[in-house]
Amino acid sequence: MLKVATQVPGSRFRRASLAALALALALGAPSAALASPAAFDPKSGNWEGLSQFLDLAENESGPGRVVPTTTLDLGRLQPEDAVLAIHPTLPMDADELSAFMRAGGRLAILDDYGSGDALLAAFGISRVPLPGHPAEMLRANPALAIAEPAGQHPVVRAVTRVVTNHATGLSHPGLSPVLVVRGRDEPDVLVALAGSVGRGRLLAVGDASVVINEMLRFPGNRAFATGLVRYVTEDDASVRRGGKLYLLTNAFETTGTFGAVSPAASVAVALRRALASGVEELEQHGAPPPVVYLMAAAVGLGVLAWAAARGARTHKPIEPRFSRDVPVVAQGGVAGHAAVLGAPGTSRALAMLELKSALEEDLATRLGLDRAPSRDQIVARIRSERLLQDDDADALAALLARFARIEEQWGRAARGERTARTPGWTDPRDAEVNAAAGEVSRLLAAVDASRRGTVEKPP
Repeated sequence: MLKVATQVPGSRFRRASLAALALALALGAPSAALASPAAFDPKSGNWEGLSQFLDLAENESGPGRVVPTTTLDLGRLQPEDAVLAIHPTLPMDADELSAFMRAGGRLAILDDYGSGDALLAAFGISRVPLPGHPAEMLRANPALAIAEPAGQHPVVRAVTRVVTNHATGLSHPGLSPVLVVRGRDEPDVLVALAGSVGRGRLLAVGDASVVINEMLRFPGNRAFATGLVRYVTEDDASVRRGGKLYLLTNAFETTGTFGAVSPAASVAVALRRALASGVEELEQHGAPPPVVYLMAAAVGLGVLAWAAARGARTHKPIEPRFSRDVPVVAQGGVAGHAAVLGAPGTSRALAMLELKSALEEDLATRLGLDRAPSRDQIVARIRSERLLQDDDADALAALLARFARIEEQWGRAARGERTARTPGWTDPRDAEVNAAAGEVSRLLAAVDASRRGTVEKPP
């Protein structure tokens, strides 16, 4: 079992710092509660600083390659560079960092309770709780669970065990497991995982304090920190990288856009980034008081304007429905039927079909038939009984044939879409309907005159 060193030769201040660490570990207080202005500071030698990790990274990468900074200019990033973010507290631009990795860049993020969850979620990584009863832990404290390599990943090639400090688990079904915390009678949970994004690499660790000064006193933590730096800076199989390692901690900012883009695209990215930051600020802290006051005033003025507009409006009196005239088209009987047929939106083909039906029924009645036969039979009967002269009989045959064509074409259109018409189809016009009605009246009058024994000459 690993133990915390409680005394180290050095200054009185150093001994006080170690005592504070021992007390903090013994009490099991969250790392966020222990944070001070020097927490995760790359230049701080306090127990919660990163000065030892910075020295380790510079020794592994080479002089001048590690760049601690509080502002990451994405426009200056090159595909051979690497970015290491520890405990971010401001939003990170997932879209730009994704483009950076797809081009060959490498990103490692160590975060437990910072704002890195939004970036992780963009890659499908979610935070999950660690086992409530780890199989191994420091000082019998579940918050100080001990992780072990989850496979043969290069980051943990020389690692046996790593001491975590209030870490969070990570979950993603498709990434490579790196570190795992074993559970006692409960499922194991990954605390670090890695994967490829395009030509680049992504490493996610659910513990921001795993590489702070005092945690690097554990051999496993130091070996893990070394493997981490090598993983994000080592050469590819065929390409020598030689880029920079940007070390970002706490409230660092990202500016610019990755790659060569137009000024308009840069402005769009800046606006999107500002909007995302504003939304996150609103979710975490709510709207500032001046904004709340302005919104309340706007709502109040809107209510007053609405009330004034509605209160001063005059309304036209409406006649009760029971006393209104019923439109002819809404009435039944012959009048209503005729109004429907004559309505502007009604096809005049229906009026022509009404004329056809009336003509055939009247002729059947005059011939003493129970029902109307076919048009050919009607014309043949009219001719045989000499009820019409030859010219009128021909006119009757032509009129019935025209009615039959209209009926056939309208039936085809009715069986399909109502807006569709058969080729060559055109609705009859009012003048055609009136002419057909006059012809029907004339022919019926001629039949009646012939039955009375008188023959009337057509006008």
